[in-house]
Amino acid sequence: MMEQGNEVIIEPVYGEGPLPYYPVVTDKKDKKVVAKIFKLPERVIPVIFLPGVMGSNLKNKKGDSVWQADSSTSLALLSWIGKGANKRKKILNPADTSVFEGGDIQAEGPKERAMFKSRRERGWGEVVAMSYGSFLPWLQEALNDHDTMIVNKISGSDKKTLREELMTKNLAAEKGESCLTEGEVALSYKYFFPVHAMGYNWLQSNLDSANIIKTRIETVIQDYQTMGYQCETVILVTHSMGGLVARCCSELLGGNKNILGIVHGVMPDSGSPMAYKRMKTGEAGRTGWVIGRNGSELTAVLAQAAGPLQLLPGFAYGPGWLHIDGITSLPVSDPYKEIYLQRTAWWGLCEERFINPENKAMDKKLLEKDWNAFEDTINNRVRKFIEKLRGNYHRNTWMFYGNDGERFPSYDVINWKDVSSVGYKYVDSQKIAREGVIFYPSDVNNQTTRIAGFITANDTHQYKKFTLAAPTAKGDGTVPVRGALFNSSGLKSQIGLSVDHEGAYKDDLSMNSRWFTLRAVLKIAQEIRNTGLAYVDE
Repeated sequence: MMEQGNEVIIEPVYGEGPLPYYPVVTDKKDKKVVAKIFKLPERVIPVIFLPGVMGSNLKNKKGDSVWQADSSTSLALLSWIGKGANKRKKILNPADTSVFEGGDIQAEGPKERAMFKSRRERGWGEVVAMSYGSFLPWLQEALNDHDTMIVNKISGSDKKTLREELMTKNLAAEKGESCLTEGEVALSYKYFFPVHAMGYNWLQSNLDSANIIKTRIETVIQDYQTMGYQCETVILVTHSMGGLVARCCSELLGGNKNILGIVHGVMPDSGSPMAYKRMKTGEAGRTGWVIGRNGSELTAVLAQAAGPLQLLPGFAYGPGWLHIDGITSLPVSDPYKEIYLQRTAWWGLCEERFINPENKAMDKKLLEKDWNAFEDTINNRVRKFIEKLRGNYHRNTWMFYGNDGERFPSYDVINWKDVSSVGYKYVDSQKIAREGVIFYPSDVNNQTTRIAGFITANDTHQYKKFTLAAPTAKGDGTVPVRGALFNSSGLKSQIGLSVDHEGAYKDDLSMNSRWFTLRAVLKIAQEIRNTGLAYVDE
């Protein structure tokens, strides 16, 4: 207790473990000071964030960081410039990488540190700060602002906490629009919501990642119980591919007994044609520095990486999303056979000569071995995962997706546009498209242009030139609306937003997604009434 003039200020004393009381003076100017003691929650509902593909920091077996995006121009990113396909393939091998915990974080204050483990111990350093560095502190504060709420009430202030603002904020969700009620807000303040982050090796199969996440969730619950809190269940918040990991953990591996609900952000539910486009052309911008700037670099990495390949469109996405101008539209029925495992067609997903950069001589036995390994990945890890997960959602699911076609146009259809200067008869065009080999002039660089041709019986060349048309569909720049929307009895609320895929939770573009996520977490928390953490009077 401190005395300043006629005012007496009582501050909480921070120690180890739960902080059960928060003393606040009700009348600071009266000589007979009266203090009211507010009991803080001893029951917690951990909120666990799962990042998207490339959203987790990675390290090699020596413990050295190999992928760490602390800022848009971090040294970890710059170090990739100049590395060829062979080095990328070796460094980004799923068998030789794991989650790196040492990424940048904003340090916690004394109040947060007194009640919970440090942010680093809660996994914040496992996820890339470039994408999530401002979101996690925002969510932590919004979900644990009990002291702010108490001070506002005692002082008679008209100020509102963020969750109190949601009592009157209409977000215009197209499904399940509902402001928080006074009762829902009151119940939420009877619990703490410490925010955790769980990175995963995005190069490996999402099934493997889901198994690890399931065990870590169980450990989190046990740790809070050891600390003296009452804790039985968690809430998951996901970004992009993290949604697939969460659903697999919950619905295929039995983890839903410990999961109260899931909030999905820009999840590629039925896949995205962008996964095909990247394999063929490489990735632009900072991401391309690491994973590959053109088809040859990126194929070498992704041919061995089941996780990113599991973002490809499955059966649920539907037919005809790959269009070769004037020739054909695929798939007719099976994308795995008709596109992903087409070994000789120039428009096939994987160009076999890029799988193994060490096989410069194109040794046939090695080509066969490498292709067989890729084929096994598609059949036994990609196809099985995508189709088993199809239609499986948590019983309490909330989601937002991107639906802006002007700011963030997306590929719902990949169109190889014919830009040939010479026209051919339809029969010849069909032969070029189906039987042609691929030529790469120096100015093409395995990116958005393909020149497909063949040598005729009289040794003349016939060819056609194709280039990728620009995306035009609504989406978030990566996932089109077609790949994001789904129907499920467990879907409680859905909202389409003008949001960029990578920056879905960043504050400069994504306050609406943050508001929706906060409201969804607090709505999910109402289900605590059906658990052992319910209060008798509720």
